[in-house]
Amino acid sequence: MSDAGHPFYTERVPEQVNRTLAGAREGEAAEAYQALSSVDGTIEARVEGTPGGPVYLNIECGYMTAANEPTHEPFLVLIHDVEACEAIERESGGSALGFLGGIAGLDQELRLTKPRVDNLRQVRGTVRFTLAGPQGFTLCAHFGGGAPAPAPACELVVDGEVYQQLRSGEMDPQDAFMSGKIDIVGDMQMAMQLALAVMSPD
Repeated sequence: MSDAGHPFYTERVPEQVNRTLAGAREGEAAEAYQALSSVDGTIEARVEGTPGGPVYLNIECGYMTAANEPTHEPFLVLIHDVEACEAIERESGGSALGFLGGIAGLDQELRLTKPRVDNLRQVRGTVRFTLAGPQGFTLCAHFGGGAPAPAPACELVVDGEVYQQLRSGEMDPQDAFMSGKIDIVGDMQMAMQLALAVMSPD
């Protein structure tokens, strides 16, 4: 791995994913470790404004490494500018991909288990996430292989206060969707499919 790429993806994301894998091996039931260690795949991260091109987070038997080339076709492509990295790091909390869980109302670590990754592979298209407010961020997430679309199929917009209530478990994600506290623009079916995939059991 070269020095190019944002440290959030070259260092923090692999460290957290691999720490979760190690913790499951040492202290959890065999089923939990099996669900994590059965994952093979690649996540592509494109941080616009960072030299050197995208970072590929390659996962083999649950263990993640950052590289300049993918080992699999990416099942998830994340695209955002360099200014968004600080906000994404802050909102991720104890989970490197926690911002995805936060949108779906997960108040716990978002773990890359085989069932969850398999469900994410079934989502097709590009989604734009916007956390509104002065400390918010915007990123695009493309699912299902192939090239990201020039325009997203749908956009999810959530206010910063609502997001924190979702992350803390104070607000139920279904209630947030139904009451319009999460604004969905575009393909509603895709948004719900993504939410179900993220909320799928470990």
